[in-house]
Amino acid sequence: MLVGSRRVGKTTLLYQLINHLLTKTNPKQIFYLLLDHPQLANERILDLVKEIRKEFLLARKEKLYLFLDEVQYLSDWEKEVKALVDLENVKIFLSGSASTMILFKTPYLTGRLEKIEVYPLDFSEFLAFKKVKVSPSETYKWEKFAEEYLQVGGYPEYVLEENPSYFSDLVNGILFKDIVSLYQLRNPEVLRDLLLLLADRVGFQTTYSKLAKIVSLKVDTVKEYLFYLKNTFLVDELPRFSSSRGARIYGPKKFYLFDNGLLFHLLGKFSFGSALEQTIFNFFKAREEKIGFYYEAKKEVDFVREVRGGIELWEGKAKIDLDFEEKRKDYYQVARLLGAKKIVFVTRDLAKRERFKNLWWEFVPLWRLLI
Repeated sequence: MLVGSRRVGKTTLLYQLINHLLTKTNPKQIFYLLLDHPQLANERILDLVKEIRKEFLLARKEKLYLFLDEVQYLSDWEKEVKALVDLENVKIFLSGSASTMILFKTPYLTGRLEKIEVYPLDFSEFLAFKKVKVSPSETYKWEKFAEEYLQVGGYPEYVLEENPSYFSDLVNGILFKDIVSLYQLRNPEVLRDLLLLLADRVGFQTTYSKLAKIVSLKVDTVKEYLFYLKNTFLVDELPRFSSSRGARIYGPKKFYLFDNGLLFHLLGKFSFGSALEQTIFNFFKAREEKIGFYYEAKKEVDFVREVRGGIELWEGKAKIDLDFEEKRKDYYQVARLLGAKKIVFVTRDLAKRERFKNLWWEFVPLWRLLI
């Protein structure tokens, strides 16, 4: 099962896999269905499989390759898929965008399902789409392309065309088709307001109660709406780094968007600092790293990263200014308190490594991290 945001490339991946199968498999054994089509709303997958075997006179022993796209729009899909896997000679490929609808149903397929999350393009893929090649002696070009990546993001169609209406259509599709219509929300405009509010606060800690007060909703309703936004791949949250489970669950959170192009669209302007921190977050998330943010006694670090043998502190720092030496003692105190062995600053262009007070301080240009 491929899960991920709308337009992130799941259907294209299915098409590519079909093309691969066509080189070595009888085309009559390959069956693709787009399940958000209205004519299929009341159909059963089991009946459709029976019809295709009948139409092409396929024996039960002949394997079928079934591609079920946007599977969440078919009721009871999980029970039918389970029955097919158990009773038929099939290999099934699924895709879905509204993962909330998928999340509650996948337990039926325990032991039968491999779920793969599809992310927007990473930096290397972004450069490939742009047909960019940079020689090792031209590192100054990497910096320029990394800044472009911060603004454009990684949605494949937008990278290729940069259509001004792209993100408006994307956001409307997710909010109204994947959330409002599926869950019958009464106040869709509040859902959009909440998304805009989170975009304004990328990289800043907040609480459910503060968000609820601003949008005039109950705290439980805000939690519910955030659950929908997270599970349709619009936003994600980062908990505070703490040894206390209560602090991680009930303490303030930071929120990030799924993509920088999306952030730029919702903000209406480009913020290098917000885009940089969000890029670092998404970089770690795609690699399933264990991270949290640190905040105690007015001392804050963007990311505390758990690694084998200890932890590291990571900070997005577009510019190392004159105030850095003043702030260095705060970073050092946090590092000593948490037992960190290293502090990494992701910068616009500064690259160096130094030893200071028995601690490694690394300054890494964003482009170097991303490649």
